[in-house]
Amino acid sequence: MKSLLRRCVNCGEYTLSKDKCPRCGGAVRVPHPPKFSPEDKYQKYRILQKLLMGKLPIRDETKERLLRDLTS
Repeated sequence: MKSLLRRCVNCGEYTLSKDKCPRCGGAVRVPHPPKFSPEDKYQKYRILQKLLMGKLPIRDETKERLLRDLTS
């Protein structure tokens, strides 16, 4: 089933409009998380992004090894 509900990024108002918020004119997004899949196609990219942003609390040796493995 396709989601019809959208939520405004600016004011948080829920709407059925697909292009912009009727209240403030802001951008709208689907408020639901993506469907879970055990075959996670984008796990590599999420981990790499967290590594590069410094949001994974790991040691430097482990970080270097992960970066080497993920970028190869």
